[in-house]
Amino acid sequence: MNRDTLKAASLEEPKPMSVQDFTEWGLTQVAYIKPIEMDGRTIYGVFAANGQKLGLVENLNAAHAALFENDLEPVALH
Repeated sequence: MNRDTLKAASLEEPKPMSVQDFTEWGLTQVAYIKPIEMDGRTIYGVFAANGQKLGLVENLNAAHAALFENDLEPVALH
C-alpha cells in the first residue's frame, strides 16, 4: 500500500462566526424548555436558542406541543 493513499484529505479551517451569526444560530430550528418556579408551583418556559422567552405554559406536555406546533426541535440544557 502506498503511504500517500493513507494520508487524510486536508480540511479547510472553519471561518469564525461573527457575534451576530452566533446569536442567530438555530433561532428558527431549536428551542429549549426550562422549569420555572412561580407562586409556589412549577410552570414551564419555552425559550428560543438565543434565550428569548417565547412563552409560558402550565405543564411539560404543553411545552413540547408548543415546540411541535411551531416546527421547533427541543434541545437539552446541561
